[in-house]
Amino acid sequence: MELNSFAIFLMVVEEMSFTRAAERLYITQQSLSGHIKRLEDSYNVKLFKRRPTLKLTPEGEAMVFYASQMLNSEQAMVSRFADLSQQSAGILRLGISHQRSSAFFPGIWSRYHAQYNNISVRLYDKLTNQLLDNLQSGQIDMMIGLDIPDLANLTVITLAREQLYCILNESLLREYFPSDWKAMLERYAKDGVSLIELKDLPLILASPSNRLRRPIDQLFRKNNTMPHISLETASHSLLLQLGCQGSGIALVNPLSIYEQIHLQRDLPSCCHIFLLRDLPETAVALAYRNDVKHPQYAMGMIDAIKEEFELYNQFLDHLIVI
Repeated sequence: MELNSFAIFLMVVEEMSFTRAAERLYITQQSLSGHIKRLEDSYNVKLFKRRPTLKLTPEGEAMVFYASQMLNSEQAMVSRFADLSQQSAGILRLGISHQRSSAFFPGIWSRYHAQYNNISVRLYDKLTNQLLDNLQSGQIDMMIGLDIPDLANLTVITLAREQLYCILNESLLREYFPSDWKAMLERYAKDGVSLIELKDLPLILASPSNRLRRPIDQLFRKNNTMPHISLETASHSLLLQLGCQGSGIALVNPLSIYEQIHLQRDLPSCCHIFLLRDLPETAVALAYRNDVKHPQYAMGMIDAIKEEFELYNQFLDHLIVI
């Protein structure tokens, strides 16, 4: 039985949908169903119950365990051969969010590919908790995520610590505080911003499902405060753009500012960046399993990631009020 059929089976298990699994694998649903049928015929088992909803049979549960073991062993063998020969190809699977891959991966790739051009890298764009599940099940080799728990079988390397910032156009302060706005700017530059103080101004926030919202909502609940939310959006770039143009006070992570400046787009002189002093830090971290032997090319990726984040930390250290 080809290992590819086991990989296809595990994708169906991950998605619990033949249609979505086929879309992710870029194959037809008919082809995918053929792989599952060959597995069932080869081992004389039924892997899925299809009604009322798709779920694994007891034999399917056992297949998940053994298929994962076989694919992990095959990946370990490929990794070992890639270490032994510069001409051998290997595969490295990195979990990272879309925004962070956009900001950091071009630099990571330029460093890494120059040294390991025989290695194929596959990026997995998911949330931290989903990537953590994939890491523990062996579906990815390493991940970059937020506030990764310190588990016994994981090596967790803190790459950066982030705090939220507010993007504030001074025209908004002039409108709401015509006699005090200059003094407020000076105070915010020195001490940072108290979000509760600005609760009555229009706020532009990340969508409620975004983890950026969690500490913001908790702060307002703790202070029994109903904020004036003008707009919610899943777009980090839109938050920054609308905040700069004075549509409201935008609350953003420093990565959004980093991307803006990285693209050599200067912020308007009337657009100010202030630290939000009421909210906790978030740890950006790299994690990989320490109970699995990693090839040299995986350690090379770790070095490339750490080097790229050194530049980001320099930016965070010098992020000043604009």
